[in-house]
This record gives sequence, structure tokens and C-alpha cells, in this order.
Amino acid sequence: MKNNFLTICMAIVITGTFFTSCKKNSSSPAATSSSQLTFGVRAQNSMDTLPSSTATINWTAGTANISGFKFEARKHGLAIEVVSRNMTNVDLFALNPSLIGITLDTGTYSEIEIRAELSKSSTTDLPLVLKGNFTNTGGTAVPIEFDFNDNAEIKAEAQNVVVNGTTDLTTIITMHLNKLLANVTATELNAATLTNGTIVISKTSNATIYEQIRADLSLCGGWNGFERHDKSGHGE
Repeated sequence: MKNNFLTICMAIVITGTFFTSCKKNSSSPAATSSSQLTFGVRAQNSMDTLPSSTATINWTAGTANISGFKFEARKHGLAIEVVSRNMTNVDLFALNPSLIGITLDTGTYSEIEIRAELSKSSTTDLPLVLKGNFTNTGGTAVPIEFDFNDNAEIKAEAQNVVVNGTTDLTTIITMHLNKLLANVTATELNAATLTNGTIVISKTSNATIYEQIRADLSLCGGWNGFERHDKSGHGE
């Protein structure tokens, strides 16, 4: 049997087939190239009318300190997870969002989830700060500030994507700010405690409203698709 096996191996080499050796087991070929996937976060729907009222919230500024982005998907049936490093002082209202990248091997990725991670801070650099104005039913505008300091994920589900190694990809997670106060009423904001004339919503100020917003924060994520760029940086 051993001699027969050696004879077969020699025959394969002599006939010039694509096999370079005789192996009893095999594995999937390694990826020959890769692409960059860059992430960003941007605020959307900054104006919101509160439930069952004419009172409005208009967010005008926001900053995030993101502890990392997480790309989760399946490739060839296997779970894939790639995590980026952190991004600090991200202007959520910038026309051109700050971007950070990861490297993905070529292939088709399915069941994609993209997560922006917020991590509780022990410093003054909070994970998320939003500022704007609350206009009550009487038309009076009051400054409002949301100071978030907890762990949270802003998640978006994405469509399947083919990483081809010849183009890079960019994707933006959108924070739909009109979803943050879905369970907060105008009456609650009218009765909120003011700090130097501002409605400050934090773990220690107007804490009940803070918890209502915190519960909806993970639901505010959205996705606007993948944008392809060739390797020279020109969009397709």
C-alpha cells in the first residue's frame, strides 16, 4: 500500500497537474489580499417633537468618545469579529465625520452588525455629550444638555458585502437623535430641575429622565450603506 501511494504521488508530479504535493488533509487557501473598512458616527434627525405635544427638542452640538468599533459578521459560515481602537472627541455634527479603519481579508461577509462602543469614564471626557434647546408648549426655549456616562453600544445592522481587495470601504453609523426621547414627555421636561438655567440630564441631575434616555440609546443606531473607494482614494 505504501509503495502504491508513492507511485501515485510521482505520477501526479510527472503529469504536470496543479497539485504540488500529496497530503492526506487540506485547508482553505489563505486570503491573498485585503481591504480597509473605515467607520464613522454622525448625528441625524436632531429636531424632535415630544410625544403628544407641540414641545420640541433641537440638538445643536454633540461630542462622543468612542472606546472602539466592532465589526461582527459571518464568512464561510464562521463568526468573524474585528475591533478597532478608540476615537476621542468626535464631533457628531461634523459635515465630514472622523473615520477610523480596520483591515478585512477578501471574501463575502454576511449577517453584519457594526457597533460603536461607549465606555463609562472616570474623567471629564464623557462617552457622549449632547447640547441643544428644549422649546416648551408655550414657546419658551430653555438650553438642554445630556451628559451620558455609562457603558452602551450603538448598533447598526448592515447588508452583505464583498471585500474584493481592490477597493476600500467606508460606512457611517447614524445616531437618530429623535429616538432618544421617545419615552420622555414635555411635562417631565417642563418640571425638570435647572442648573444655571439649563436642563442638565445626567446620572445625578434629572436622573429619571437620564434612565429613560439611556434605555433608548442602544436603539438609535442606523446604517446608510457601504461606500467603495479604489486604492488611490477615489470614490466609485
